[in-house]
Amino acid sequence: MSDSPAKTKVTTDQDLWKLRAFPEKITPDEDIVVITRADVIVLFGKGFLLFLVFFFLVIIRTFLAGVSGPVGLGLFDTFFYGVNVLLILFFTTIFHNYYLSMGVITSERVIDIDQTGIFHREVNEMSMATLEDASYKQHGVFASTFNFGDVVLQTAGESNVEGQMNGIVFKNVPDPRAVVATISTMQQREEQGDREAAAEANAKAMREILEGRIK
Repeated sequence: MSDSPAKTKVTTDQDLWKLRAFPEKITPDEDIVVITRADVIVLFGKGFLLFLVFFFLVIIRTFLAGVSGPVGLGLFDTFFYGVNVLLILFFTTIFHNYYLSMGVITSERVIDIDQTGIFHREVNEMSMATLEDASYKQHGVFASTFNFGDVVLQTAGESNVEGQMNGIVFKNVPDPRAVVATISTMQQREEQGDREAAAEANAKAMREILEGRIK
């Protein structure tokens, strides 16, 4: 697994900010750095479970075709087709929620978008300035093998009522180590900029003091 920063999207920022799934920009120069969704293997796993239901019903129908009469088989076919319609609707909803749920990291903030239903969406944000710790977790052989896991972003300040630190979790994202590495790089650049700004301010103050003494 590589520690290199996560790859950014080729699509321009202007195109991405126009998407309805995105919140509005808070500053004109806010740039999108990373967009991540749950790993596609998670979507595949949910789809596979639905396929198992379909496959199980096919086996039952094959068995009934040999032992049941036309009436019994016809009744089962009606039930079978109804279940198939439900399976298609379930998978469509699963894909809809998967595609519209994403984690977004910009130059100014972290945004967690959770689509939990056709008409239900939750959006949580935190400022990059309040981000205290970024870490990742991979649970089990399956997650380690396919290299996906949770990225945990915690804010500075008090804990919530459950005693847990406030923050955001990107769940089951691919290559979580790279996402954390990208955030760490951003923080280091921000800290370097702050140190340079502070050094410049100190140097300016010292020059003013010296110039005042010379006068």
